[in-house]
Amino acid sequence: MLLVVRKDRLGEFIVSKKLRSLCLVAAVIAATVPVTGTALAADPACGPVAHVFTVQADGDLWLYEHSAPASGGFAWAGARQVGWGWGGKTFAGQDGRVYNITTGGDLRRLRYNGTGWDTFPGGGQFQTIGWGWQKFVEAANRGKITVDADGSFYTLEGDQLRWWRYDEQAGAWAPGSGRVLDVGWGRFDLIAASGNGGLQARDASGALHRFRYHAETERFVVFDVVPAAGWQGRGTLFSPGGDLYYSVRPDTGELRWNQFTEGTGWRTGAGAVIGTGWGTDVDVTATTTDCSGSLPGPAPAEGLGGEEGPPHVADLASGGRYVLGPVYQRGLVSDWYDPVARNWRTTMETSGYGAMTAPIVDADAVTFGALRPTGVELVTLRGGDSQATTKVSLRGAMSSTPTVVRRANGTVVVYSLASAGNGVGHLYTREQLPGGDFLAWRRFGDPAADYRNINAITRGDQTTVLAIDGADVAHVFRHAPGTAPVPAGHLAGRRVIGPMTTVLDSNGTILVFSVLRTDDGIYIVHVRREKADRTGFEDTWQSLGEFGRRGVMTEPVSALLLPNGTVAVSVPADGKPYVTTSKGPGSSEFAFPWTPVEVPGDKWFNAPTALALSRNGHVLLSAASGSNRHLFTAPVPADPATPPRFTGGSIYGY
Repeated sequence: MLLVVRKDRLGEFIVSKKLRSLCLVAAVIAATVPVTGTALAADPACGPVAHVFTVQADGDLWLYEHSAPASGGFAWAGARQVGWGWGGKTFAGQDGRVYNITTGGDLRRLRYNGTGWDTFPGGGQFQTIGWGWQKFVEAANRGKITVDADGSFYTLEGDQLRWWRYDEQAGAWAPGSGRVLDVGWGRFDLIAASGNGGLQARDASGALHRFRYHAETERFVVFDVVPAAGWQGRGTLFSPGGDLYYSVRPDTGELRWNQFTEGTGWRTGAGAVIGTGWGTDVDVTATTTDCSGSLPGPAPAEGLGGEEGPPHVADLASGGRYVLGPVYQRGLVSDWYDPVARNWRTTMETSGYGAMTAPIVDADAVTFGALRPTGVELVTLRGGDSQATTKVSLRGAMSSTPTVVRRANGTVVVYSLASAGNGVGHLYTREQLPGGDFLAWRRFGDPAADYRNINAITRGDQTTVLAIDGADVAHVFRHAPGTAPVPAGHLAGRRVIGPMTTVLDSNGTILVFSVLRTDDGIYIVHVRREKADRTGFEDTWQSLGEFGRRGVMTEPVSALLLPNGTVAVSVPADGKPYVTTSKGPGSSEFAFPWTPVEVPGDKWFNAPTALALSRNGHVLLSAASGSNRHLFTAPVPADPATPPRFTGGSIYGY
C-alpha cells in the first residue's frame, strides 16, 4: 500500500493510506483501440504514459497513467493516490509540475517526480510563487488558466489574454509577466494550452478556436482559426502536449481524447472515449510535456537593410531640431541642432538598423519605428541628449520598415510585413494599450496573398491601412482599436508598383499618392482620393503632371497638410527636389507646375525627400545628396495661390 506524505498548513506531516478503487472498466489490461479517421500529420511523440491528475470531491488527489496518449486508445497503466486534503484550483504544467491555487489566492508550485513529491529548500513540498490568484478558484473562472510545455502561463481576465512565466532559477516572475497579449477574449469561457504556445479557446457555442503564440517574437503565428472539422464540448479541456487533448463530458462523465492538426482540424468530430466515471472530479489535468510535436515557428526575417529612406526632420517646442534617418553603411544617424550652442551635433547608432518610419513629434521628444535583426524597435529621442534615448523592443522578426501611427487617444499602432517563407510577405500589426503596454503581433489580410509596401494613416481612433499585393493591387483595410483590421476594398485600375503615401486634407479626406509609370515609360506622381462619404476611394488616379527628362527618380512621395489648408507634395526628379501644392483647402486639383528647390552648388539628389512643419508653422524639406544632408525652409503663403519658396542648404556631410 502506497504511503502518501503531504505537509499540511501547520507544517506537520500526515500519512494517508486511503486509496480509491480503480473504476477503469478493466482498462488496465485492455488493448489499445485505435481511433478511426485520417490524420494528415504523424502522431506526436509521447512517453510511455500521460500523467493525468484528478482532484476528487473529497479532496483526494489521484494520478492515472494513460498508456496510449498518442493514439487515443482505451489503455491505462495504473492509478494511485498521491495526496489528500486538496482544495482550491489544481492544474498541471511541464515535467511533473502541479500548481494549486488556494481559496485565499496563494499560487503554489509542486513537482511530482514519479515516486513522490519533491522537497523544496526549507523542507516543504510546495513553494508559494504568487498571491492574489483567487479569481481562478471561482466556478466561472476555473477554466481560464493553463500552462504550456515551456512553462508559460496563460490567463483569461475579463476580455484580456495574459502571459506569465515563472523563472525558477531566479525565484521570481520573468520580465513581462502579466503582459496583455490580446483583447476581445471575453467571448471565451475556457482556454487550454498544448505544446509551446498552442491554445484552444472555447466560445459560448462550444466551438474551439485555435491560436498559437510564439513567445520569442511576441507574435501570434496562428490567430483565431475555427476548423471545419470541429470538436465541441462543454466540459473540461486539457492536454499532455503535442496538440493531443482530453475532455471530460459533464453529462456522461466520459473522458474523451482527440488530436488537433493545424491546417485540417480535429481528428474526429466526437473524440474517442478512453474512460468513464470522471464526471464527479473537481479538477482533471495532465502534465504538459508527456507528448510533443513539431510545429513551424515564424520564418526568418527577410529583406533587412539596404533601405536608406529620406532624412526626416522634426522640430521640438524647445527650439531644437532633429534630422534623422539611416545612412548607408553607417547605421541610424541623428543630427541635432542645439538652440543654445547654435550648432549641429551628430549621434550614430551603428548596430544593424534598416530604414525608419516618419517620426511622431511631441513638444519635447520625437518617436519613430526602426527595423533591426531582432525585429521592430520603437525609439524616442529627447532634446539631443543621447542618455535620454528610450528604446522599446517590439520584436516580431519583421521584414519591412514598420509604419507607426498615433491614434486620437494617444496610443501607438505599428504595422509591418513578416516573411512567410519563399519571399512571401504577410501583414502584421501591434497595438499599444492606454496604459503603455503593447499587445502581441497579430496577422491580418488574406493568408494566401503576398503583400508588400504597407502604409497607414489615422483619423480619430480608426486607422486606414493600404498594402500592395504580388499582383500590384493596392488593398484597403480599416482598423479600430482592439480588433483585427478588416478588408475595405481595393484601389481598382492601374497597377501600383511602388510604395504609397497617405495624408488627410483640410476636410479630413484621405489622399493616397503613388508614383505610376506612363505608357511612355516616365514615372510621375498620381493621387487617389477617398470618397466624400468615406465608404471607399474614387475610381481613378489623377496625374500631378510630368517632369522633365527622366521623371521621378525615387520614392516614396512625401505629402503634408499645410496651415493654409493646401497639401504640399515633394519628390526628387532630374537630380533635384521638386514641390507642388493643391489649389486650395480641400481642393481636388493641384495648382502649380512642379517647382524645383534651388540648391547652392552642384548637387545631385536621388534619394526620397521628406516634408514637415516647423514649430513656427514654416514648411521644412529635408533631402540627401550622397552622404550630405540638406535642409530647406519656406514660409507658408497666406494665399494658397502663391507657391512656397524654399531656401537652405547643406547641414554637413559624413
